[in-house]
Amino acid sequence: MSNYNYGSNQYSMNKTPQMTSSIQNSILKAYGLMFMGLIVSGVVAFIFYYFDLTYKMLMSFPMLSLILPIAQIGLAIAFSVQMNRASVSTLRTLFFVYAATMGISLSSIAYAYSTGVIFAAFLISALYFGTLVFIGWTAKKDLSKIGTIAFAALFVMLISQVVLMLFRASMDTRIIAAVGLLIFAGLTAWDVQRLNQTMLYADGEPLAQQKWAVYFALQLYLDFINIFLYILRLLGSSSRSSN
Repeated sequence: MSNYNYGSNQYSMNKTPQMTSSIQNSILKAYGLMFMGLIVSGVVAFIFYYFDLTYKMLMSFPMLSLILPIAQIGLAIAFSVQMNRASVSTLRTLFFVYAATMGISLSSIAYAYSTGVIFAAFLISALYFGTLVFIGWTAKKDLSKIGTIAFAALFVMLISQVVLMLFRASMDTRIIAAVGLLIFAGLTAWDVQRLNQTMLYADGEPLAQQKWAVYFALQLYLDFINIFLYILRLLGSSSRSSN
């Protein structure tokens, strides 16, 4: 998906979008789907926590904590593979199934953090994300280099964390969270710019616009979720150290 080719169009980052109503509607659809995905995750997380389903499922099936991330990776791969062939409704279904499984995973944070900390983390994440959307929307400079560097940095950080876990080495949670926030700041601004540019070059192709709207809804959804989790780590570590 990195080359952004769909149909006969070649999507690049060399032009500033000249917004038409069609392009604006497509972009708004992407953000709308993203927010719907967040709502699905939130509702699922609340239900699983309120009825204690997460704890019961983990007690009866401990491997669930491993299976869920694998299932999410599988859904993400299926989404990318089916981007050109699947219908818009199929892509939307995959997106909302992904959001639902993420909601199950997120329900576990209620066992580790207080409601106040979770709520504060969500509000800060919304403000942080909104600022990055504004930066990505208004930036005149091509952010693809920043996005590529941020993506590479994310890959290195994930590998480093796995290595540290294998050798049971510790790293300050606050450092990881701060680095993660910087990385996703670059990725989010880049995704916003990519969304605008891609919709510009897909203008006149309604089917392509609908598919890209779902694709970028997933990308922005993942950006927001990761920002939220890193901010939650920062607030959680700060509240524990103050006690």
